[in-house]
Amino acid sequence: MKKILFVGNSHTYFHDMPQMVRELAACAGEEAAAVMLTHGGMTLDWHLHQEQTRFNLLYGGYDFCVLQQAAHPFPGYGALSAGVSAIRGLCGKNPPRFVLYMTWAEKAHPENQPEMSAAYRRTAEEQGLLLAPVGEVWQAFRREHPERELYFEDGAHASALGSFLAAACIARAIFPHSRPEPNRLPAGSVLLPEIPAQTVREILDQVWAQCAL
Repeated sequence: MKKILFVGNSHTYFHDMPQMVRELAACAGEEAAAVMLTHGGMTLDWHLHQEQTRFNLLYGGYDFCVLQQAAHPFPGYGALSAGVSAIRGLCGKNPPRFVLYMTWAEKAHPENQPEMSAAYRRTAEEQGLLLAPVGEVWQAFRREHPERELYFEDGAHASALGSFLAAACIARAIFPHSRPEPNRLPAGSVLLPEIPAQTVREILDQVWAQCAL
């Protein structure tokens, strides 16, 4: 079993996205457990100063830690890089592998995506971290499937479909060789009630094509 710690804000907890990652892992024959440390609107710097962040990283025995910076407004490369580096510094001798969860630009401002993408990619490369390029896959999927609504009604957060896309990108980063088979989802899944099977396939095809190993 892989233990995954999620550190972020509402772009992580909307629609129980970490549970979607667990279910996608199960669909791929993998087993995962997820723990969330989230608070609406908060930055990585805020999480750095929370005792539960330090405690979980020191003693939680996590295999992976998914980090998500504030998105709207995005505080820029400097804040992202510094926040990631400082949180990594909380770890003991056996740190988890860190995954950067790249968020997406607001619906009304897609022109903001390149700055976010560049900041996440640069930070991942400089610090040797895994990257879940959610924002880039999000924008590509919108172009190819304009009939599919990824945004919540506020134009900033994710719809259930948008959260599923994020979960799929994160699952791809953590389990790169294990593509989910949606027909293996158990009854009571958080995915099944909201997302038609055809749309699930479209998302997975996009993610597996666009996210490099």
